Amino acid sequence: MDQVLEPLLLSLIAGSSTAFGGLIVISLRKISNRVVSFSLGFASGVMLLMAFLDLFLEAMGLLTHFELTLAFSLGAIIMIALDLTIPHIERVTLRERTRGEEKRSRLLRSGMLIALGITLHNFPEGIVVATGYTYLPRLGFIIAVAIMMHNIPEGLAMAIPLRMAGAKSSRVVALTLLSGLAEPIAALVTAVALSSVASRISIGYSLAFAGGVMTYITADELIPVAHEYGYKHTVSTGLLFGIMFALLVDTLLS
Repeated sequence: MDQVLEPLLLSLIAGSSTAFGGLIVISLRKISNRVVSFSLGFASGVMLLMAFLDLFLEAMGLLTHFELTLAFSLGAIIMIALDLTIPHIERVTLRERTRGEEKRSRLLRSGMLIALGITLHNFPEGIVVATGYTYLPRLGFIIAVAIMMHNIPEGLAMAIPLRMAGAKSSRVVALTLLSGLAEPIAALVTAVALSSVASRISIGYSLAFAGGVMTYITADELIPVAHEYGYKHTVSTGLLFGIMFALLVDTLLS
């Protein structure tokens, strides 16, 4: 039972962090670009290290080279397909969204589309958390922390256009929270499936698949968006600190 409930709880916490991004928009009104750059860089470092040092490396011991390549590629390709269909995260600031030519309806539509995109993207992230925890609990914990940090700027991207379109604070928080709930749903399904069929193939494929998902998220979303905030060295510093943090936690939990 713990193999199902604990990854569900971790993914619930990680997914709910999108609502934290909404709360930041509602309460602060001004967000430091340097802080966002560092946070995205930090999450990138954690996720890259986990993708290769833990997920990919562990899958190598369970799969053939062809199986490993296939599963890793499948994870990345699914994320590419989702991004091409519904892009979901972009650099957005309150100042940019207050220009006179931008109408309320356009802002509201933008916020709703981003919300839909984030919801769909959260399903693979829930699979990643559950897979990591099923194979090794400490791995699931570290992945959940990284995804939690990744979800906060997603909440910002969703909440800012909604807020500037005049949406009520309660609606902004509710939408950002609901979008994150796709993650624990996917984690629950994955945890139940893996607990029932915990074979070498199923675990190996899941680990490699999760590695592909995390690598794509980091390379295509986190690092590029972090650099758009204009603090190149802050992003690099955050990435290095993220790697060191992941190594430290990995050592402490071993």
